[in-house]
Amino acid sequence: MILLSAAAGLVLNACSSEAPTSSQESSATATESAGADKRVLTIGSDMTFPPYEYLDEQGNPGGVDVEIMAKVAELNGDITPKWEDTRWANLIPGLKGDKFDVLYSSMYITKDRLAQIDMIPYYKTDISLLVRGDSDLAPQGADDLCGQKVGAMKGTEFVNQLGKISAKCVEQNQGAIEIREYETSPQTSQALLSRAVDIQYDDAAVMKAAEMKLGDRVKITSTQELYPIVGGIGVKKGDTETYQIISDGIEKMKQSGDLEKILSVYGLTVPSQADIDQIMN
Repeated sequence: MILLSAAAGLVLNACSSEAPTSSQESSATATESAGADKRVLTIGSDMTFPPYEYLDEQGNPGGVDVEIMAKVAELNGDITPKWEDTRWANLIPGLKGDKFDVLYSSMYITKDRLAQIDMIPYYKTDISLLVRGDSDLAPQGADDLCGQKVGAMKGTEFVNQLGKISAKCVEQNQGAIEIREYETSPQTSQALLSRAVDIQYDDAAVMKAAEMKLGDRVKITSTQELYPIVGGIGVKKGDTETYQIISDGIEKMKQSGDLEKILSVYGLTVPSQADIDQIMN
């Protein structure tokens, strides 16, 4: 759990790590180190989402996604990753506009996203609910969110999921969810601590990292399965070369057991073929 602990320590610091200088410096280093015969893959990522991706105190990319991409590059031998930190709303437009070659930002695979970009599945996760340590609330599942103030990261699938849950709440006359959106996951945690919201709705691995960082100031209370979902790496439609590079690397990591080894550190799993078929077809 050493990797997770390190990532957890950055949960609240990540929202202040948006300085372009750090990202540009790490990008320049990657470019300079790439051999003349190596292709530099520019990777768009919202690096405020530990333990998946974040910038450390020196501005260097870290996290499970960075670790996996480094292994993919090592297996390929002809590519060098260059990470570009941006906010979530810029990811898909940036890929479509050729600013990025790859989107690697713990992105959930959805039908809407598959209509816009190609995606390579590589992990499975679920949602956790986080409340303040002194809260009387102890939401265990979706029904417990009815009538509550819930914070989530802006522009993510979390907001869509909460909208669906809220609609069911209204149908059952239990009161709509007051959904409040924030730019990053750390900012949502800050909103929880400052009592702007009463519950944070986020990825299970991210909430575990937040709980480890904040100690008894917060607690995870969810016990029910909420939205188990498969996450993937995004590539521009029609870019078969890049798709094949990433897909081959992930498949090799599956076969060797390296992918499961890395994911398990963060409480994540490799999706089954049934999981993949359900969302991809």
